[in-house]
Amino acid sequence: MGAIALAPRIVAASAVPATFAQSTHQTISAQGLAAHLKKINAKMYGAYWCPACTKQKELFGNAFKSVQYIECDARGTNPKPELCKQANIRAYPTWEINGKKYEGVFPLSALAQLSGYEGN
Repeated sequence: MGAIALAPRIVAASAVPATFAQSTHQTISAQGLAAHLKKINAKMYGAYWCPACTKQKELFGNAFKSVQYIECDARGTNPKPELCKQANIRAYPTWEINGKKYEGVFPLSALAQLSGYEGN
């Protein structure tokens, strides 16, 4: 009997938990946050065709170049589907921060909170 491949689902921006969706008075530096995420070895798993992943990347702008991004689709640029399978990725995008997984698009303020980023 053959194995059944399940495609990860896309998690839209509306999936952001209410605790993180609230506005914040603090302005988060995308570049500073991206550098912090890289320093703590945080990862974003996604796929090139995923609109929610594109939205997450847009929140960082040019700073996204510093984020450790793992392409899960074998047809994408620099794909690493084996890492996505090992990490049991079920949805795009998925963040792995400090050993925990978070599915969905998150505002920078939420990623700062999840990762312990306090800088600006």
